[in-house]
Amino acid sequence: MRNILLTALLTVLFFIGTKNSCFAQMEITDGRSTPEYWLDRNADGDEIILSAEEISELNAKILERDKYSADLANYPEKINAKTLRAKISKLTDDVHLQGTDAVMANRNLKAVKDVEVRYAVTLERVNVRLLPQAFSGDKYDSVQGTALDPAEAVAVLWTSKDGKFVFVQARNYFGWVDKNQVAFTDRVTWLRYVQPENFVVVTNNKKFVNVGGKVVRFQMGAVIPLVDDTFENNGWTAYLPVSVNGELREVTPKVLNDGNVNLGWLDCTANNFVRQGFKFLGDVYGWGGLDNSVDCSAFVSDVYRSMGINIPRDADKQEGAMPIFAVFNNVTHDERVDIANRAPTGALFFKPGHVMMKLGNDDDGETIMIHAASSYFSDGYKIYVRKVLVSDLSYEGTAGVSTIDTLTGIAIAK
Repeated sequence: MRNILLTALLTVLFFIGTKNSCFAQMEITDGRSTPEYWLDRNADGDEIILSAEEISELNAKILERDKYSADLANYPEKINAKTLRAKISKLTDDVHLQGTDAVMANRNLKAVKDVEVRYAVTLERVNVRLLPQAFSGDKYDSVQGTALDPAEAVAVLWTSKDGKFVFVQARNYFGWVDKNQVAFTDRVTWLRYVQPENFVVVTNNKKFVNVGGKVVRFQMGAVIPLVDDTFENNGWTAYLPVSVNGELREVTPKVLNDGNVNLGWLDCTANNFVRQGFKFLGDVYGWGGLDNSVDCSAFVSDVYRSMGINIPRDADKQEGAMPIFAVFNNVTHDERVDIANRAPTGALFFKPGHVMMKLGNDDDGETIMIHAASSYFSDGYKIYVRKVLVSDLSYEGTAGVSTIDTLTGIAIAK
């Protein structure tokens, strides 16, 4: 009997393996999946695309267009009840999210009043939730909004009914965070985290720093504020937050020049888009920043931020706020291919619910992307890949249509 069952199991496994081997493959694993392939073909790849002044102007335009982002340096000191109630409701209204009665009541909406803004700084990597509810453990938790890095300034606007969560505005998102993961401070101290005079930016996919005896994780694009720009013993002295009974105190750890950070922003160049994108290659797909990783929009946001460009957190908001290269309305397949080929390295390609970054055109003239992909379809089957990978635009979506034919637009840094 055991042999019969074993034979049956092996037959099933063989069938599954054979079936999977017949699926179209999304991921490119040849030479095009290496940064060298793209860096070698960019003769002007290190030319600066945008100056610091131009990036500042672009950031200001994006800020005007994205309702989830905020100019924290000039954030109002008071918020009226109507504005705050609408802001809290917007989180769930935008995604048609409805929690349990208890969770919805925990927003404490009935008690909302005019408030004076309080100021806090994140102590570690923090989940931002659409409702005041802890992470469920689901890799696609619908309540997960995004994640913030340590030492991020947040404006605290409200507290949940149970007192465990605070509703905060961060630089490009707002939502609920665990109250124990932030430390409160005065506005003057807080502004040093909003706009540090000297800082290093994390340029690798991750960077670990020992802060007061606890190792915290920073992700690409994160800012680590410095005491000053003095470089000694292969590093800089940072100031980072710890909590004493909920109040902010500072420690001054050493941040080594280990190839994972840069003093100030990286230059905005085609080659830096390539270099930065490939540093995430193979990392797990992290919905809303779960698994200490990136989803599609966080991936491109982190790459852009390492060069000082602050784009919105979510793909649809990125598409709506960034400079437009192309909009695909009533466009034929051949016209789509031509437009895609003409887009520059670093351009963001959008389709419903997803964003990708262009690496360039390969030796055959085909447009190649790098992106944090969750899944794709082949022969009507949904196949989960869940990682940052390189692909072309031929892979299929839910309706069995190639991605090139479902693109809605392309945005660029200009």
